[in-house]
Amino acid sequence: MSKTKYLTFKGDGEFRQALILSLLSGKSFVIEEIRHLEDDLGLRDYEVSLLKLINELTNGTKTKLNETGTRLIFSPGFIIGGDIEYDCSLSIPVGYYLEVLICLAAFSKKKFNITLHGVTHGFDHPNVDTLKHVTMRYCKKLGLHSAELAINKHGYYPDGGGQVVFTCNTLKIVKPIQWIDQGKIKRIRGVASCSRMSPATNPRVIDKSRGVLNSFIPDVYIYNEHPKGERSGKSPGHSLILYTESTTDVILCCDKTADSQTLPEDLATATTHQLLDAVHSGGCVDEAHQYLVLLFMVLTQSHVSSVRLGPLTPFTVSFLRNIKHFLELYLKSKLSILM
Repeated sequence: MSKTKYLTFKGDGEFRQALILSLLSGKSFVIEEIRHLEDDLGLRDYEVSLLKLINELTNGTKTKLNETGTRLIFSPGFIIGGDIEYDCSLSIPVGYYLEVLICLAAFSKKKFNITLHGVTHGFDHPNVDTLKHVTMRYCKKLGLHSAELAINKHGYYPDGGGQVVFTCNTLKIVKPIQWIDQGKIKRIRGVASCSRMSPATNPRVIDKSRGVLNSFIPDVYIYNEHPKGERSGKSPGHSLILYTESTTDVILCCDKTADSQTLPEDLATATTHQLLDAVHSGGCVDEAHQYLVLLFMVLTQSHVSSVRLGPLTPFTVSFLRNIKHFLELYLKSKLSILM
């Protein structure tokens, strides 16, 4: 028998990227020195939780973690999919898990029908409103026409209580994309959401945000979502997502989530300015979805894909390096400076 070859990485920054690319390429990897200099050593609880979810989704996957959690050995199995219900860690939003599932769903043996429980609106990762209204549209543009995300219950950080259902069929062929023309922005849409807070919260967010955006474009509409009862989760909080739609179907998005102590006007101002920065940066893909588009580009067959991106995020730069390691592919880039 031939000895298994392992790709080796150091630190915690490669974790989710390595999982995705390992399962798609069939290559095993080792991550060493995971937070080895910190007081709280090794993998976090949400990272271990993600590994458990991957084990349920696959057949033949093998993971080995040392006692301190600072060294992980991962050997990928086959992506099976199917019907799964899973309780996510409350220390991170379910968007952390969904970003991985979306990358794997197209290449599964069976249809994905995944129910996740936990925090739907948190920090550092897209909330479920962004995933439902924007990420699912990116999926459809990439060929995953059956991709759907249903938000049954909202659940703000820290106590959660949310529930979402992600469904997606498999994809036979990944078609090439040509996303070069940014077009002109024709409308702006958004969703203001709050749970266990005053009904006046969302109107204050909407009025403040529209007060800025209407000076640039008249077609602005922000939906008001205020779930009640069991659908409102266990913790108070509010959030806002905003996204632009162009004449060439380019979507640029941003979102922010805040606790009940943050003024609605402050949330609206921060999110609106973030959207304007995204528009100024240009590109046909926003920062949150660069990795997803690049992944599908490298998984096309013989045809060449092209996409115009704004400034690359550190996560995207790291993802490109890992594509080189796992898939042994290079992407040709051309730099243009906007004056």
